Amino acid sequence: MVSVTIRPATAADVPTLRALGVRTWYATYDGVLAPGAVEAGIDEWWNAYSLGAACRDGRMLVAVRAGVVVGLLEFDRLADGRPVVWKLYVAPEAQRTGVGRALLRHHLRTIGDGEALWLEHPEGNAAAAAFSERLGFTARAVEPSGHDPATAVVRRALEPRR
Repeated sequence: MVSVTIRPATAADVPTLRALGVRTWYATYDGVLAPGAVEAGIDEWWNAYSLGAACRDGRMLVAVRAGVVVGLLEFDRLADGRPVVWKLYVAPEAQRTGVGRALLRHHLRTIGDGEALWLEHPEGNAAAAAFSERLGFTARAVEPSGHDPATAVVRRALEPRR
């Protein structure tokens, strides 16, 4: 296995991030979300403006393996200050090789010891549920999606380190 390097994303990464996100969204959500919901999500979250803002604000990490971006993690803080991961995606051919875990571990070193880390995923995304559970995230709520009323969203938290 070739090692992975985690670094902050830059504006120059935006086209690569978009291509990775679009490809991964189709692979991840085919059969999980309605085709219209997949298209709407891509339009809203994988456009150059949104990705560029995350890069400019220092809220995006990339995982690079053998010179190729194979994963990304976008993070922020909720209105109440809780840390949240908005995007954690790995190229289909690089999944199950430790890239997602490496991105998450890198990010965990940047948040406070007393803080829980939050993330969410569509209820039907069994791979995301299994991945987050293996890493210790517990489901805290299942709520209707604000973007697609036919889809429920699972909100999970990783308890603070002691």
